[in-house]
Amino acid sequence: MKLVISTIVSAIVLLLLAFAFYTLVFSTGHMSSYVHIMRGHSDPKIWANIVGCLTQGFFLSFVYKYYYKGISPFKEGFMYGLLMGLLMSVPYVFFMWANYLVRYGGVIIDGVSMGIRILITCIIIGLIFGKKEVKQA
Repeated sequence: MKLVISTIVSAIVLLLLAFAFYTLVFSTGHMSSYVHIMRGHSDPKIWANIVGCLTQGFFLSFVYKYYYKGISPFKEGFMYGLLMGLLMSVPYVFFMWANYLVRYGGVIIDGVSMGIRILITCIIIGLIFGKKEVKQA
């Protein structure tokens, strides 16, 4: 049951953080080089973003479920988030910069924000899973 709850909550958190980040950053103009590679306002694929966040939330929760010790939910979620954030965002920065005509500064901001969003989400996943119950014999 924790896997289901964690998947749904993490997907909502990922969507809200992405919406907040992209609304804020695009309003400042730091990622203006992304505009030419993005879908226009007349052709949004919101459903695909929802499915993507649900999928990412599920996999983050699924992997966490099998590898956490359940001693300190915040600390384990933080460490897991740091690892997963780096694992996902560092290659993303290089792939985006190598394959798209975007400015490096915008890609760095995007990659750092991705890492932060994953870190926050993984802390929440850790808190949802909480401490493991000790079974007494």
